[in-house]
Amino acid sequence: MTFQAPEVSKRQRNRAAYAAFTERIERLCRTDPGARAALRAGLRRDLDHPRTRAMHRLLTPRLPEGCDDKAAQAHYTVASLIAAQPRHAFASDQEFDENTTDEQGAVKKQALQEDGEPDEEAAPPDPTPYGSSFGATLGQAVIAKGASMRMSAAESRINLLTRQSLRGIHLHLPGAVNQVRATDATIDWGQLLADLVDWPYQSGRISRRWLQDFYRITARADLD
Repeated sequence: MTFQAPEVSKRQRNRAAYAAFTERIERLCRTDPGARAALRAGLRRDLDHPRTRAMHRLLTPRLPEGCDDKAAQAHYTVASLIAAQPRHAFASDQEFDENTTDEQGAVKKQALQEDGEPDEEAAPPDPTPYGSSFGATLGQAVIAKGASMRMSAAESRINLLTRQSLRGIHLHLPGAVNQVRATDATIDWGQLLADLVDWPYQSGRISRRWLQDFYRITARADLD
């Protein structure tokens, strides 16, 4: 079982990097309307589409080193989805700065620990290798108070998404994101980015996790 530890650790480090990327995109969209418009224009577009040209200046410096086209497409898609949110979806600058300060402190602590320097005050690391999946988001959209999604609509959507090829998932995600925006469900952009990066190689595992998360949440609601 010891062989699993490095894999979990790598996945957690990747999640932290993806979360940092999405938070930088949210801040960019909040502070620069022109950048937000340029990113939004890339929705459902591939990397070579003319409407993504303006995105290259904004995203290329923010892509991880050695990023291939499939991973780059995942970053572009998530950046476009974030930018396509209504303006009120972005937190205030003050709230963001406070959260960013806290997160930067946590990232520094993690870096020190990984470099071998002890942190006496640090709490035990979160052993969970995943964030909240998009399947969980759809499940939360079903049980949300007020304007919730119908179970049949959410179930159709999750089944459609989990059958998609790489190109298909990038094309169909915007419609699904639009559906959950009308509810109180929160999208874990960092985990969604992680899943899109891994989709070409692990779509079966990711689809299973999305379905399990969706049905676990909606079944629990049915029992209440």
